[in-house]
Amino acid sequence: MDKTALLQKLVAEGNAYFLARPRRFGKSLTISTLHAMLTGNATLFDGLAAFPWVTKQSQHPSPVLLLDFSTFDSNGSAQALTKWLNRKLTAFAAEHAVSVTAEASCAETLDTVLHLVSQHQGPVAVLIDEYDAPILDNLDNPEKIQDFRKVLRQFYKVLKASSSSLCFTLITGISLFTKNSIFSASNNLIDISAEEEYRAITGYTQKELEEYFSAFIEQAVAKKIMSTRESLLQKLQRYYDGFSFDGITKVYNPFSLLSFFRKYKFSNYWYESGSATFIESYFKKHNIEYLEKYHLIRVQSLDMAPKEIESASPESFLYQAGYLTIASSSDDTLILDYPNQEVTSSLSHMYLSAIYPIAEHISIGKKLWQAVRTGDICTLALEYNAAIASLPYHDLAKHTGKANPKHDESFYRALFLMLLRACGLQAHGEMPTCRGRSDVVIPCPERILVIEFNLAKNATEIASKHREGEEQIRSQGYLEPYATSTIPVSSAVFVVNAEKRQIALCQDMGCR
Repeated sequence: MDKTALLQKLVAEGNAYFLARPRRFGKSLTISTLHAMLTGNATLFDGLAAFPWVTKQSQHPSPVLLLDFSTFDSNGSAQALTKWLNRKLTAFAAEHAVSVTAEASCAETLDTVLHLVSQHQGPVAVLIDEYDAPILDNLDNPEKIQDFRKVLRQFYKVLKASSSSLCFTLITGISLFTKNSIFSASNNLIDISAEEEYRAITGYTQKELEEYFSAFIEQAVAKKIMSTRESLLQKLQRYYDGFSFDGITKVYNPFSLLSFFRKYKFSNYWYESGSATFIESYFKKHNIEYLEKYHLIRVQSLDMAPKEIESASPESFLYQAGYLTIASSSDDTLILDYPNQEVTSSLSHMYLSAIYPIAEHISIGKKLWQAVRTGDICTLALEYNAAIASLPYHDLAKHTGKANPKHDESFYRALFLMLLRACGLQAHGEMPTCRGRSDVVIPCPERILVIEFNLAKNATEIASKHREGEEQIRSQGYLEPYATSTIPVSSAVFVVNAEKRQIALCQDMGCR
């Protein structure tokens, strides 16, 4: 997939840029592609948009300082970071026939190296990948973060002061959170993370998918992954599309899509490629509430402005990490949502493994799904009760952030949704109709099930809460969006007994 025209434009403008994208989203490939372009490796670009430019560049290649902070052992100290940077800088100098001695400060070494190399070889291009890796890997150690920041702040300060020695700079990372402090002395960076022209610089648009992967799509249909090309495209879109960094253009996660076409199997490749431990650390430290709270959440644009990672709001943190995306934007307001099924499944799995410790949650989720498919409402409630019973009380109190979690109806609904989503199944919460929002909608090939959750404070309220739920389904028109469905549409009311923390009454209201 040819993105080189955009990269050529960046280089030609000769500015200093910053790009934030979630992990496994093509940042490192973008950096390595730029490295090959700037060093004039023309043989790699035959047939691509930038081939003429790279061919010309091969006559006078630029010296390129490439630093990948993900290769630094973040368990080390700030002194270890200084030594690591000094080794990289002196090796770069030697590569370009310049001899330097590492200074006590890596910022001083950088200043010397850039000056000498540019004098001998011409202006230097600086490419920095995963700038925030040392920060994100140490979220549970604020003192260490501050030590790293001191080193990095001085280091990046030199980049601005050495602009006459540079021809191009690109810095990438997952987050914008540390940008203000680390780059406070290097405010010449142009942030292209949400710029219209570069919104698809990484990731694949729907048009690119259908154009560049046409043969792979046909092969997937031939392998009977899905019965038709259209149904395959719909499922690919549901699983891996939906990331948007401006609220307009949607792109696929490239790692997930490439992995699918390698194995021809739908799976959570993004999550399985490496657990994002910094997400778990943040969630535990900040007692993030249940996931459904962040579905279609409305925020002010100012609330999403870069901040220190310690003070970032949960929705801002989830957005930068790739778990939330911009569903739409207007004026100063953003609507955030989970981008696709892979993300909701992965995040639910992480919650049920690390935050809500429900043993065998994948197995329970599949049993719930089988009960939905067969229309067995009683088994559905029994399996869910077994899941709730496995949660220790102190975990309920700690992770819902409620003084009395047994009186929180939203928690029971959210946990039910997570159990289904964690095993890769579709389940929707708070689905809007023209008169309200249905609590849970579960579509499957055999039927569509709509469930209303109600909470009874004690046994005496159970019957009335059940009647209330039935009336709400009818009066709010929760089944009306499925009036033309060719498969059965069922509805049910789940009443939770707050005292026993179990579904006390589940009633199938039948099909329409």
